Amino acid sequence: MQQGMRQSMVATAAMQMFMRALQATNMELQQMAAQAMAANPALEELPPPVEPDAEPTGPLNAEATRRHDFALASLTEEETLSSHLSEQIRQSALPPAVESAALALIQHLDSHGYFDREPEEAAREEGLPPAVFRAALSALRDLEPAGVGAADLRDSLMLQLERLGEAHELPMQLLRSHWEDLVRHRYAEAAKALGSTEADIAAAARRIARLNPDPGSGFAAAEQHVIVPDIIVEKDLSVRLTGENVPRLTLSAAYRDMLAEQADKPEVRAYLSRCFREGRELIRVIEERQSTILAIARAIVARQKNFFRRGPQSLAPLKMESIAEDCGCSISTVSRAVNGKYLRCAHGVFELRRFFSAALPQEGEGSGTSAGAVQTRIRALIEAEDPRKPLSDAKIEAALAAEGTVIARRTIAKYREQMKILPASLRKLK
Repeated sequence: MQQGMRQSMVATAAMQMFMRALQATNMELQQMAAQAMAANPALEELPPPVEPDAEPTGPLNAEATRRHDFALASLTEEETLSSHLSEQIRQSALPPAVESAALALIQHLDSHGYFDREPEEAAREEGLPPAVFRAALSALRDLEPAGVGAADLRDSLMLQLERLGEAHELPMQLLRSHWEDLVRHRYAEAAKALGSTEADIAAAARRIARLNPDPGSGFAAAEQHVIVPDIIVEKDLSVRLTGENVPRLTLSAAYRDMLAEQADKPEVRAYLSRCFREGRELIRVIEERQSTILAIARAIVARQKNFFRRGPQSLAPLKMESIAEDCGCSISTVSRAVNGKYLRCAHGVFELRRFFSAALPQEGEGSGTSAGAVQTRIRALIEAEDPRKPLSDAKIEAALAAEGTVIARRTIAKYREQMKILPASLRKLK
């Protein structure tokens, strides 16, 4: 019984290490490896492959350079919103399942602190039970800064008012029931519906304007960092890993010799054996991480051939469930593998998450159009518009409907905002 329990704990620790490595970006993986080497003398990093005509670098110089670069990066690295929220979660003494779920949900937030998709969709991708999801979402929305974990701007503003104890005041009523009137400054309509005065509505609007529309401001933005693709897709649709910034670890030959020499000293032998065991486990985890990312990337390319041949306008609807089935893994594994990973192809550099999108309703036969393809089409319509008569969201809605894609106007507005495109009234040339 004790042996069985011990084996279960080892397997759990190994799985946790794999999930951490899988979700980490290459730079984060490099930091994990540096921390492991600092604690484990049996681990060494191989020098990078020597490029043709490059000056050779000795092992000691390469190691000194790596440690210097890591120390410098540790000193100058800015705190991101994700790391700020994750640290709060780890200090919150939540049940392990809820803590793990909250950390997973944080990875679905954009730079503003809003979910990059519907929270329920993120929960399905992570395979979270409903009760665990609700507890994790509640914990996430209790963090600082106020307003993070929201579905959109409106939701964020409401969360901030709740935090301030103003859940039953007029500004909250305005946000909850008359959002369109608020953004269009239709104060008279809102006043009539709420049984208030225009002056009161205007005062409530000013109160809302003092809230923070961007809870993620003040933290290091991912967009400011240089994106190094993890995956290359060639013109023939073959897929390979770049290996950029992925640590190449090995076990020290010197410590192997020491292990043999100290065979008659049980304490030394036990310590060195543990170092080698943990070192082999980390090396295996990194190799498994790389093979998993490569398998998932190949499955994505196989299902999105039209995208790679024709461009973003041909992005097909795709769910993580389909890739999980193709690769024989869980949806949670796919979600972690595509987190912060980028792919380069003939059409540019794209985050792997970009290739997942639900199908939108479509008239007639067919499997529907993906949200990503619709965004590309919206951008194309706006780029082709007459700047003196820019297309309103209603006209874009009508144009898409004429092409067979039925999509709500508020969804068009949401996509336009995500693409940082101004509304028609602000795009018009005067």
